[in-house]
Amino acid sequence: MHQTAADLRATLTTLAGRWEQMATNEEASIPLLQGPAAEQVGAQVHQRIATYRKAAADLRDVLRTGRIPHDLMTDAELDQHGTTEEVTR
Repeated sequence: MHQTAADLRATLTTLAGRWEQMATNEEASIPLLQGPAAEQVGAQVHQRIATYRKAAADLRDVLRTGRIPHDLMTDAELDQHGTTEEVTR
């Protein structure tokens, strides 16, 4: 299966939208939490929301810049491309 660059961009855009939708759905569930564990569960839900939104932002950053953010690179990629500090020296 061969995908064009436009197909890959569309796929990543769709995936970013799905992560945002998951965050929105989780956010909507917070007021429904009840009982003694609601605060702890709410904190976990907030963490998931932040993770989903970070994933969506990372995908959009890749689409905008054409580069993988350094915090997502593997060690091999960092060795190949250098860190932000090394590049600015």
